[in-house]
Amino acid sequence: MNIKRPLVPGFLKTAEEKLLLNKPGIWSTRTHLVLYYGILFMLFLAGISFLEPNDVRDYSTSDSWTGFVIMIAIIALTVWLIYLLRFNVFKKYGLISPFYSLMTFCFYFISTGIIVLFTYVHPVVESVRANLAFDDEELVHDINAMNLRICQLEYNALQEPWDYDTIVRAKNLKVQQYAPDLDYDETATVDTEPKNGKYDLIRYDTVIFDNIIKNADSVVKLNDTMYLDYKTPDFTFVDSYLADEYTKAHIFTSFEIYNKVLRHPPKAADRETISKELAALFNKYDYAESGRSTAVPEINNRMSTYDKISAKYKIGYIYDNISHIVSKKYRWSERHMAEYVRIFYYFTLGITLLIFIFRHSTVRTFFLSLLAAVLLTILTALMMSFSHADETGFLIWMIMYTILFFFGSLATWTTTKRNVITGIMTNLFVFIVPIFPLLIVALYYMWKKDQLSEQGLPTELPDMGWHIMCSEIGGALLFLVLVSTYIGKVYRRWYSLPEN
Repeated sequence: MNIKRPLVPGFLKTAEEKLLLNKPGIWSTRTHLVLYYGILFMLFLAGISFLEPNDVRDYSTSDSWTGFVIMIAIIALTVWLIYLLRFNVFKKYGLISPFYSLMTFCFYFISTGIIVLFTYVHPVVESVRANLAFDDEELVHDINAMNLRICQLEYNALQEPWDYDTIVRAKNLKVQQYAPDLDYDETATVDTEPKNGKYDLIRYDTVIFDNIIKNADSVVKLNDTMYLDYKTPDFTFVDSYLADEYTKAHIFTSFEIYNKVLRHPPKAADRETISKELAALFNKYDYAESGRSTAVPEINNRMSTYDKISAKYKIGYIYDNISHIVSKKYRWSERHMAEYVRIFYYFTLGITLLIFIFRHSTVRTFFLSLLAAVLLTILTALMMSFSHADETGFLIWMIMYTILFFFGSLATWTTTKRNVITGIMTNLFVFIVPIFPLLIVALYYMWKKDQLSEQGLPTELPDMGWHIMCSEIGGALLFLVLVSTYIGKVYRRWYSLPEN
């Protein structure tokens, strides 16, 4: 037997022949070919992505690439399904092992996952290019250097009075309200008559007052219970979210910049050197190809000092370019990794479940199951709309549906004919059961938040994220156990029954 496949090496052809003769169930999944061709395509796509003439300081092009690759992934998925549907050991009543359903589901998941991974190639390559071009610590040091040099050059313009609040330590506050710039658990009462456009006094309880004094940039003591809390003006002209989250160095705060360069005037002889150093840094993070450096922002007298300086040095362009670099570098950081993993998992799981259900039921029952799911979605939406139900109501409906579908699938063991209704119930149960633990955990936390909200307490629950992740893992394990013990057998029983 000689199976001809383009670009397939001899050892893979030999392995495929052995699978066909000895393990036709595994061979029919074509997972080995999806893995081989999928890896080849991803390497090819990665090579093209590396050659893309797009500067890492410019906007990300991953959205456009992802849209293009999605079309290729759909074509790849279609080609795989054409080969997959040619041969079905289950529907041909072949000899299958007790773990056949579990095995085929895992192979379907791997094949689908490889195809879904196509969309991740360009974003990964873009991050690699950004990390090769700019070091983590280098970015932070350059941001600090730019801020320090701008403040040195604009020393005279930045010598403005600082804003301040008059704060008072108070006990047994009768009226409490959320104060500006405070967390939800920090309360203060404010005098109702402001003077000169500012509140005269802000009263804090003892704990919050002491914390403010401890962390204040600058304070002036008026008496034992009253202080002037000065707010440092914003001297961080160049900044970037997350740039220093994963580095030893940190971006200087406005107060640190003030202490380093604004306490004392710079030497006049150093201005030319400072200006050249700043220009070199700007040139490093801007580039002529963008076509944006030629535009000079308009400066007018109505602008604040901070805005005038930002416009003068065209900080907006530099800020954007640094932000583009940072977003690409830390795209796969711990902060965002869970999001990308969930997108991959649920897309792969959803497609795999549809394939698994189609391979274990008739074509008519499969499409009737899809129709039933759509109708139930519309009906549920209407009922929730008329009853003004919230997220808790939706979760309750989903849990009830899961239980209903499970009992509907149990009817397969008592019927003597292949019933479309039991087939639909089984299909819908298989599709929803992987998220059943997630629904229960989400319902619990929704109820918990409602209880805390009614008591006027903060609704932040620190363990929620961990428990959600555990429920997702538990849902996957529950489904794998059910596939090998119940779902595979109920499908075998249902499909073997004579038709009505």
